[in-house]
Amino acid sequence: MRSGTTLLRAMLGQHPRIAAGLETHWFELDPAAGTARHGESAEDHIRRLAGFFQIEPMAALTWWRQAKAPEDFLSSLMAFYAAGQGKPRWAEKTPGNLRHAERILARWPAARLIHIVRDPRDVFASFRRSEKYGRPADYGALWCDYFEAAAQARALAGPDRFVECRYEQLVWAPEVEMRRLLDFLGEPWDAACARFDGRPQEFEQVRDLTGHESTTLAQLAEPLTEARVGGWADVLSESDIAAARAVCATRGLAEVFDGAMA
Repeated sequence: MRSGTTLLRAMLGQHPRIAAGLETHWFELDPAAGTARHGESAEDHIRRLAGFFQIEPMAALTWWRQAKAPEDFLSSLMAFYAAGQGKPRWAEKTPGNLRHAERILARWPAARLIHIVRDPRDVFASFRRSEKYGRPADYGALWCDYFEAAAQARALAGPDRFVECRYEQLVWAPEVEMRRLLDFLGEPWDAACARFDGRPQEFEQVRDLTGHESTTLAQLAEPLTEARVGGWADVLSESDIAAARAVCATRGLAEVFDGAMA
């Protein structure tokens, strides 16, 4: 979370063969309980997803009611979304996917996993600005949870199905990084993937459907500039960073934390 999944998804989605929409939180759907994220009604969640993907709500609800597992629903939703754009592939960017690699690869054996890594100080600052995980202990624990999940996903998927991307490289050298990622995906180069001029319409769409103004999506409305990197010192102190790192040290990840700094 807060590492650039939204930006990367938007840039991938500019490829003529890849459809990439907003996150779905598919793994939090529970068919037996009829619930979704944070205990929300699954059908309410499905209706909102239909709005995100500009699909008729009854079609999405039918896929959900016929699904035996969340993976079945996601396949139907994303296949329809991709077909509507005339694209043969789709990408799903919910950050929590990293913690469900086993389910993903079991359902979609040919899937490719892209793990995007951002300077942990900028990630921490982004959380604090949004008033989530703003305490060093909470942030440090969350960071470790995700990096432990990344290690497990990498081991499970192997080098042919798992690749790491640096957020800073995506910002500083978008063509170099996107060429590398498209090569990993086995897709031809398309220059549209190296440009990002902002998507204010997506910010407005989510705001209108949810009533919330996500700071992540607000940034998505802005064009890609190097101002996206750094700036953490305006929000965090050195003691904040040291305290978060100390949490990582208790879990054997202090060197990984250090190595993730840009």
